[in-house]
This record gives sequence, C-alpha cells and structure tokens, in this order.
Amino acid sequence: MSDVGGIAADRLKSFVERIERLEEEKRGLQEDIKEVYAEAKGTGLYSPHSTVVCM
Repeated sequence: MSDVGGIAADRLKSFVERIERLEEEKRGLQEDIKEVYAEAKGTGLYSPHSTVVCM
C-alpha cells in the first residue's frame, strides 16, 4: 500500500469518495429547496425577504 503525504492511499480515496457523495446529496437538497420556494411563490405567500428573516 502506498502513502500520499503520510496517509494511506486507500484512506485518502475513502475521504474523496465521501466528499463526492456529500456534494451530490447537497446538490439534490438545493434542488428540493428551490422547488419549495417555487411552490411558496405559486401560493402567493412567498417574499424573499420575509422568508429569509423567518429562517
């Protein structure tokens, strides 16, 4: 097993894979949030300022 900067290569690969998976989940959550904002806007209850203040 080779080391990269004192970290085993397989351990480094594990970190990278976890980060990639989390980034993918984050993109999905951002899309979900956009959909909720659009739904709120469609009901007429959406105001960017008031929504941010409430959060």
